[in-house]
Amino acid sequence: MEESFDDILNNVEEIPILPGISQSIIVRIMELCGVEYEVKTDEVLDKEYPVIFGDKENIEKAKKYFILFTEVKLALRDIARLTRKFNSPVKLYSDDEELKNVIGTLLNDVVNGDKIKLINEKLDTEDFELINICGKDIFVFV
Repeated sequence: MEESFDDILNNVEEIPILPGISQSIIVRIMELCGVEYEVKTDEVLDKEYPVIFGDKENIEKAKKYFILFTEVKLALRDIARLTRKFNSPVKLYSDDEELKNVIGTLLNDVVNGDKIKLINEKLDTEDFELINICGKDIFVFV
């Protein structure tokens, strides 16, 4: 069954993007979720604000990824600071494929990300820290 133009318009949603979300995260979410980016103008307040828009399903997926990408980026930034402070490389492992992909993507955006390595198998050691992000675990091996 073909959707009518009205059905398509009724299915479109938009959400404002909060200040502080980096452009790299916005672009990656656009690629992953099939949403679009636009800067809108509020005529009453005479201010511009960014939004993403798309169909409801893609917007819900984008909301989830905004949280996941932001939390992972903050965690990677803190881990990278510690690698620089203690001059020690770190290995990360997660058994969640989605989280692995997000980590792999964001490692390029983090300063000192070259000292952080994403591994495919969990190391057989008790010397690790466990970070829980959005219900998913990251094992940090020093």
